[in-house]
Amino acid sequence: MPIRSRARSAQSLRRDEQILDAALAEVVAVGFDPLGMHPVARRLGVTAGTIYSRHETPDELAVAVWSERCGRETLQLLDDCVETALGRRAGDDLVERGVSGSDVLMAGLEVLAIARRRPELAEVVVPEVMERIRWSDRDPQQRSRIAFLIGIVWGMILHDNVSKGQPDVWRVAMALILRAIRTEATLPEGEWQPELGEHINARTEDALRDALIDSASAVIGQVGLHSTTVSRVGRRAGLTAGAVYTQYASKDDLLIDAVRVLLDEAVSDNRPLTDRTVNRIEMGNVAAHLLTRGGGQRRRPWLRFRLEAYIAASHRRDLAAVLDELHTTGRSRYHDMLAPAGVKPAVADLVAIVGQAIPLGLAVLDAYIDDLDTVDFRHVTMPLLGFVADVSGAP
Repeated sequence: MPIRSRARSAQSLRRDEQILDAALAEVVAVGFDPLGMHPVARRLGVTAGTIYSRHETPDELAVAVWSERCGRETLQLLDDCVETALGRRAGDDLVERGVSGSDVLMAGLEVLAIARRRPELAEVVVPEVMERIRWSDRDPQQRSRIAFLIGIVWGMILHDNVSKGQPDVWRVAMALILRAIRTEATLPEGEWQPELGEHINARTEDALRDALIDSASAVIGQVGLHSTTVSRVGRRAGLTAGAVYTQYASKDDLLIDAVRVLLDEAVSDNRPLTDRTVNRIEMGNVAAHLLTRGGGQRRRPWLRFRLEAYIAASHRRDLAAVLDELHTTGRSRYHDMLAPAGVKPAVADLVAIVGQAIPLGLAVLDAYIDDLDTVDFRHVTMPLLGFVADVSGAP
């Protein structure tokens, strides 16, 4: 005779829902990494035993939050990005959904970003993502369009979470992007040979500071900010925790310094490309190379560190303020790059914001796709930057 599970009361089922609601609220406040039974219990006004009776570990609770609260909306957005990139839907609603400020969607994107280092999440999330992208079934043009559109939508959410208040820019950008992915690009003859980026290291001319920044970025990229300790950073650098404190008052000070230094180094590393004199043809080519340089195995430790910084900024306004400041500085760099091509300042702002956002989205995608650095983004960037040039009146 088969074993039957006991019927559960309506009160017990309501409690299940309340626990998941409280867990989602805790995630929105502090993130998935600090999620624990006791904080959720306090938020709900019950004992921790009530939570443990339904979820044995915090990881199981995190999986339940994904499966029952934020996964559906997040995966639907992913489905719609893929369908839009393949020309099967209009995609006109992608901006409104991306910048709506949805806590559920931001929590879901956080899961996508951290699942690679949380085995129980990865077991559930990775197959769901790969089933929707079906990367191995796509031809080069489809891969370019899918990666670009997923990258910009996910990146838009992360960027807007830090630097809010630019929905009109996103609407214009998305209109141009949707037009570009529906346009056949005329590519130069010859094989695509992208200029791959190298790993980003600190170069401050202070050996101790450089060692600590590089160690911190490696540890944070591997385990996340919450699980990073000063002792672990010191050990990886071959130093003691005391040596770290001679340079920084706290782990947070080290994180902020690392973000400032390494983001600046990443910009400097791209200068051989961005310093070129660009015209409407060369802009598309440069943009494609920049996207390729931003991903792949060589830069993966850097990608993961930067992604962890943006995820942490979702719950820490001090870090969000630093990233917002860096966004502003970065936009001036784009103005300098595009001015020789006659691009108007307003259009340069649009290109800058997209240029800042899409590498963030691609960093999330990089956790699922091993060969992003082989994607020929010219299928999108050549028509896209041609349209930008038309808008700006550039030659």
